[in-house]
Amino acid sequence: MDDLTPLLSDRCRLHVILARHAPVGVVIRRGPTKRWRLTLWDTQQDRFTGGQWFHGSFYPERCDLSPDGNLFSYFAGKFRRRDAESRYDVTWIAVSRPPFLTALALWPVGDTWGGQTMFADDGGLHIDTCREHHPDHPAGPLRVWRTYRRSSRGWTDLPSAEDPKSHHPCPAFKQLGELQITRMRTLWKARPRFTLVVRGREVAAFEADWADFDQHGRLVAAAGGRVLEGVIDSADGLRWRQLADLHDEKPEPIETPEWAKRW
Repeated sequence: MDDLTPLLSDRCRLHVILARHAPVGVVIRRGPTKRWRLTLWDTQQDRFTGGQWFHGSFYPERCDLSPDGNLFSYFAGKFRRRDAESRYDVTWIAVSRPPFLTALALWPVGDTWGGQTMFADDGGLHIDTCREHHPDHPAGPLRVWRTYRRSSRGWTDLPSAEDPKSHHPCPAFKQLGELQITRMRTLWKARPRFTLVVRGREVAAFEADWADFDQHGRLVAAAGGRVLEGVIDSADGLRWRQLADLHDEKPEPIETPEWAKRW
């Protein structure tokens, strides 16, 4: 596949978070509008394991994956009256074992002003809330800091007038040997535009829901519910090879296994 444009009309959107020190990723799938699903991605074998669905509001830019890929932190909400009156509140931060969403630890938040999460390199967790944990979901062995931190995921920001606490990524680039990828996003256009540079020469520009270099140095991207690998040929042309197609998935109840309910 030479061009991702035909995929972009698909209403299914994907966002991917890659573990920093393990060949693991979490794919966050959106579609229909308030339906979300986690999928665990073994980037060594390109094996994808579908996980649980969530119906409500979910904020991928405020989620994170622990460096070893074993824990997933997320910010979500349902905004129902019964939630507002419960000890969970209408929004919350939680930690689970991907690709499941059952909370091991949970902090009620109650609004959408905070909610940013970030795992430190030692596995501790930064959370952007001052509220205490839910009594049924303590932090267990997890070390927690109540500070706003947002992972750069290895990207270097370009100069921007954007609010540094905005949840929209600033223009940024990432370098990997002779390869460089630049990500640009304007506030009026939700899907970012990427530029690939090889040995100082621009070879491709494309739109995608997400793109990055994975733990093995591959250019990978998500568009139209598909996860793809970008392959650079001998003439420095860019072609795409599909790794997974998630766009036709339908919501279904999935039980959390016992191992995912324990620290």
